[in-house]
Amino acid sequence: MTILTSRRSFSRGLAATAGLSAMLLPTTPAHAQRPVRMVVPFAPGGGADLIARMLQPHLQQILGQSFFIENRAGAAGRIGTDAVAKAEPDGHTLLMTTESSLVIAPHIGVAMSYDPLKDFAPISLLTRNTVVLVVHPSVPANTLAEYIALARSMPGQTFYASSGVGGPNHLAGEVFKQMTGLDIVHVPYSGTGTAIPAVISNQVGAMWGFLAGLVQHIRGGTLKVLAVGSRERSPILPDVPTVAESGVPGYEATSWIGLLAPAGTPQPMTERLWNAATSAIRLPAVQDILTRDGSETAATRPEVFRQQIETDYGKYGKLRDLHKRVQ
Repeated sequence: MTILTSRRSFSRGLAATAGLSAMLLPTTPAHAQRPVRMVVPFAPGGGADLIARMLQPHLQQILGQSFFIENRAGAAGRIGTDAVAKAEPDGHTLLMTTESSLVIAPHIGVAMSYDPLKDFAPISLLTRNTVVLVVHPSVPANTLAEYIALARSMPGQTFYASSGVGGPNHLAGEVFKQMTGLDIVHVPYSGTGTAIPAVISNQVGAMWGFLAGLVQHIRGGTLKVLAVGSRERSPILPDVPTVAESGVPGYEATSWIGLLAPAGTPQPMTERLWNAATSAIRLPAVQDILTRDGSETAATRPEVFRQQIETDYGKYGKLRDLHKRVQ
């Protein structure tokens, strides 16, 4: 469950960050001038990269410390994530990532050079974005129940697109298939930017994707939304039911972005980074952008973020034959 910072804790966080620059890092002059490296293990332009770039100037101002972003893409986020796992736990290297490199990667049959549960010190979960099921307007289904009935009547002849093999959107579709017993064929694309046009042009009838990237098409009528994957209805689309309340109880598919440090980073450092990051994510200028894009702000405590990682790790680990499904 996401724990949002209250006004009181937010005020305390702002006050606490006033002197963070002197407390976060060692005080020797040469060491204090070292910038903080924020590794994004994906190419520029993705969700984690956008959040990192939104927060960078605010973190610099709050902490009085230089931050720079290093996009270290490759292997679905595993290369950059591994680099942070092996970095010195001195507060100068951070990881801004999604669940892909932490809780999905260990279960898709690839070699892992880091332990997602042991090699990181979670700082805060920063945003959530629900996964939604959209279809082309011509698809003869206006509810999830109607879509399920349609797919069940056409086994192996119903298709869904995603932004790529092994990503959260693909896994959202696979979990849905497993929970419903439907025979729906996955059609992977190279990214959201190619998957959306395929559904709009009716090359593929349906798509699991992030609300942030689809909301403008839903509002414009070029895509029809059937259900949201979050546990509760999205405040962006309050009239759209969840998958769980539409006949698939227990279903939940959300994507998150969070900030972590290498394991062994002293607790006072992670605490101060938490104060700075959650203060920055709650600033009105940042909130306006996130709300417009359909993202939900989360500002969880480090222990709550760790619990989220462990829960999702277990969830994906229980998905039967996951490594075969993402090939």
